[in-house]
Amino acid sequence: MMTDITIRPYQAGEVSYVAYLQMKFYEQTYGFKPVFEHYLLAAMVDFTRSPEGSQLWVALDGEEIIGSIAIVKAEDAGSAQLRWFLVDADHQGRGIGKRLLDEALKFCHEQGYHNVFLWTFRGLDAARHLYEEYGFTPAETKPNTEWSDKLLTEERWDLAL
Repeated sequence: MMTDITIRPYQAGEVSYVAYLQMKFYEQTYGFKPVFEHYLLAAMVDFTRSPEGSQLWVALDGEEIIGSIAIVKAEDAGSAQLRWFLVDADHQGRGIGKRLLDEALKFCHEQGYHNVFLWTFRGLDAARHLYEEYGFTPAETKPNTEWSDKLLTEERWDLAL
């Protein structure tokens, strides 16, 4: 039931668990290599070192973390990046992603951000559909051969607030 799902700001130690969930999902689903974990952890270290204007939320089913989303203050004034958005495969299709995205965008409005952007890759169709539903638009693409043995096409999506 959706009433059993709680969304709250992260607590100490949970950033590492979010990295684990991300790595596990992308390794099992898309064959991502361990270098992706380095990419995640490097960005998460920066987030924890300088959290001003940023936040990470977790979705819990009871005590189990089943999803996450973050807003990280970008270098461009008035902009933020949506990061680490994931709902565990066993819990997808229950509206948890929308609840996480609503929480993140509410935070962006409270912080006075004028633009929020994210990076994703082609093939994440459910996520793309959700981004389109919320008004994000594709802005840029670039190839990525680092995370997987297959060529990925990364996409930047933007939303003016």
